[in-house]
Amino acid sequence: MSDALSVPVVHLLKAGVLYQSDAPAVWEQITAHQTAIGDYLRVIGLDVVVDVAEGYAYTRQLDPEARDDGVTMPRLVTRHRLSFAVSLMLVLLRGRLAESDATSGDTRLLLSRDDLVEMVRGFLPPRSNEAQLVDQIDSHIKKLCDLKALRQTKQPGLYEVRRHIKALVDAQVLSDFNDLLSTYRETITPEGDE
Repeated sequence: MSDALSVPVVHLLKAGVLYQSDAPAVWEQITAHQTAIGDYLRVIGLDVVVDVAEGYAYTRQLDPEARDDGVTMPRLVTRHRLSFAVSLMLVLLRGRLAESDATSGDTRLLLSRDDLVEMVRGFLPPRSNEAQLVDQIDSHIKKLCDLKALRQTKQPGLYEVRRHIKALVDAQVLSDFNDLLSTYRETITPEGDE
């Protein structure tokens, strides 16, 4: 593998998701050599996804059926099992990103910690201890930061919703989950509370 490919491949494998704004020089290498990078990664059972419009790239595991030789490759990319609350927050963030894209010309969606807490609070069962609920939501926010779906800004308590969340939660998943959320919300709302 040439040096022109080594740097972007290593960055892609280490970063999980690489944003144009985070590493412009590496981004240029990825876009210039996308086909060669894809060919190289395919050998080890990975595919490279580059979204030039949104400015991010990541690797994903190839479907076992995608191989021509029928050989099943062991998983190289780790799958994360997410709790209901973290999945819920992902879907809610994806919805907020879609709203922001439709109504605002700004490509960045920034939410405060309080915005995030309020966004999810209505979907979680009520608790007598409000501080415990907020602590639990804070742990979910940390998990989303670990997954790079959120990024804490330099301003304390302010988070950027990362654009690749669109790849994690597509429009069909968003629609299906919204139907599920409606049903779920009805089950946690006590009778007489509206």
